Amino acid sequence: MFEIICIIVLGVLLWRVFTSYRLKTFDTVVAFTGGLGSGKSFLSVDIAIKLLRKKRREVWFKNLFRKKGEKLPLPYLYSSIPVEISKKEKAIILTEKHLTLQEKLVPGSVCFIDEIGSFCSQFDYKAKNADVFDEFVRFYRHYTRNGYMVCNDQCSENIVLQVRRRLNTVYNLMGFRKWFGICYTVKVRNISVSEEIKTIEEQNTEGNMRTLFGFLPLRRRYDTHCYAPRYAYVPEGEVQHHTTLQKLDILRLPKQEVLTLDSRIAQKKELDPAPAAIEK
Repeated sequence: MFEIICIIVLGVLLWRVFTSYRLKTFDTVVAFTGGLGSGKSFLSVDIAIKLLRKKRREVWFKNLFRKKGEKLPLPYLYSSIPVEISKKEKAIILTEKHLTLQEKLVPGSVCFIDEIGSFCSQFDYKAKNADVFDEFVRFYRHYTRNGYMVCNDQCSENIVLQVRRRLNTVYNLMGFRKWFGICYTVKVRNISVSEEIKTIEEQNTEGNMRTLFGFLPLRRRYDTHCYAPRYAYVPEGEVQHHTTLQKLDILRLPKQEVLTLDSRIAQKKELDPAPAAIEK
């Protein structure tokens, strides 16, 4: 009986592997979109590491035929969030200076931007340095000598239009699920970006989504709650319970200026230069 169960499980796994949707990673810029917990950060990190290893294999092969002083530098992974590539290596911190052409990336490197819309939003048309960032994306393949860029956001329309048009491929994700801590499945819809993304999305309904199957990595590559320490700077409030089942006022955002979280963090660092325990 046990042997029959093992054969059935193995058969299901093989069927999943061979019928799974395949992500195309030939494009220079690859983007993932999806709601909270849809697996966009997980797949973004996974693809970024795979592309890095691909570029390093290419450099290693080319260096076999080059003299000592002419060898190409080793590509790196530049990431906006902490990513563990291997047990001995972590990603390089991606900064605003890289994105605004004030500091160079190593040729052939991979750039990973988590929640790219927060840096250059479609809803902030006068975003500072938007034109420079547009140039960074537009000529990324030229400037990095065939490097790769991987990014994600909850919705592609959050990304400023000039940058959105540079995205070669957008993978829309839904229904990410882990199975027994070994493998995962997620529904994927491939969106090819051209002139008007809305028209393309309407032609790709949910019924056209296919299932991607894969195995979970043995080591955790990133913290899915990496931004959680920011919330520690939000002050505690008074707990107020509802007293009736009716309500007169409507919850609205205040009209007066509110101290932003970034400002609150900056003030905290000025008062206490030592790093807080939550940031460790």
